[in-house]
Amino acid sequence: MTFEEKLDRLKEIVDKLESPDTLDLDMSLSLFEEGVSLARTCRKLLEEAEVRVQNVSEDENSEDGRESLADNENGEWDGFEEN
Repeated sequence: MTFEEKLDRLKEIVDKLESPDTLDLDMSLSLFEEGVSLARTCRKLLEEAEVRVQNVSEDENSEDGRESLADNENGEWDGFEEN
C-alpha cells in the first residue's frame, strides 16, 4: 500500500468515526486501532522522506563546496568564462 493509499484509508476511518451513525464499540475500537497504526506508519514514512531530502541537499551543498574550493585553489572558476 502506498503512502497516498494509507492516507486515504486513514481519512476514511476518521470520517467513519466522526459520522453521526452509531458504530458498535468493537467496530469503533478496531477502526481506531487501524487508524493509529496507519498514522504511525505515515509519520514514519514522512520522517524517512525528510531524511532523504536532507541527505540529498547536504550532498548537493558539499559537492558545490568541493568544486568551488578546487576551482579557487587552481585560480579558475568552472563554467565561468571571461570576455
